[in-house]
Amino acid sequence: MDDGITQLRFTEDEMRRSGGQALHQFGVTSTYKTHTHDFYELFLVLRGGAVHAVNSRTQMLTEGSLVLVRPWDIHKYEALEKDEFEIVNIGIPENVFLRICGYLDVERDVFDRSPLPPSRTLYGSVLRDAGKKLLESGAMAEPEKGYRHMLSVLPYMVGLFFTAPEAISRMPSWFLRLTEQMDQPENFIAGLPRLLSLANISQEHLTRSFRRHLDITPTAFINGKRLSFAAELLLTEDILVVDLYERCGFNSQSYFYRLFTQRYGCSPKAFREMYRDRF
Repeated sequence: MDDGITQLRFTEDEMRRSGGQALHQFGVTSTYKTHTHDFYELFLVLRGGAVHAVNSRTQMLTEGSLVLVRPWDIHKYEALEKDEFEIVNIGIPENVFLRICGYLDVERDVFDRSPLPPSRTLYGSVLRDAGKKLLESGAMAEPEKGYRHMLSVLPYMVGLFFTAPEAISRMPSWFLRLTEQMDQPENFIAGLPRLLSLANISQEHLTRSFRRHLDITPTAFINGKRLSFAAELLLTEDILVVDLYERCGFNSQSYFYRLFTQRYGCSPKAFREMYRDRF
């Protein structure tokens, strides 16, 4: 292409010859610059974070971000000030992806209709299991064996976007519904009282459940969603930085600034100055 966008091509035969190996990368500088491709690409952030610039919009990537890039998506990764970014990705030829949709009994349109690539965040044992499954292919010396391994793994990975695969099915249905409800800004902004109200159980029981199923505390779960929301607001709205912490549900500006800096490697003001004009 002659517009500065790299066109990556990938066929099922190439996937077979490569053993269907996932690509394991460290740091944004190791990834492609602005590009598109004629296949689906699934990636998982194993550590750190970055800005995902895609279709003239942005997604904030943090540890556990699972994203499915479609063939027409134009995207690149932008480093945060702290260039901690470990990612594993795998290309999926379109005809293979259609077979996966058939196996899962879903229409491809479920993944294709959104302006942004489908994404979700994995936690705890589910994140570790998904990362292990993707990385295992790199240890397989025989291409055909690696290819078959990835064909068995990919339905599991794609299913993570909307179903309860084996690793998640151990979670009680009430807990799955609760985490889905907490994806709504009005709920994570309201914070722990809203979480307790929706769960309708004791705080002790709730804390044990989050530790058991996601390996984090309820407060860390809520704050993670609030921080991602704050980063998106900085890039998409003209909100004053001094008003940002209350808009996202934090009671203390200093506490919000400390958590934001820990996650993104810079203050909210510096974050906006560095990234807003780029996207």
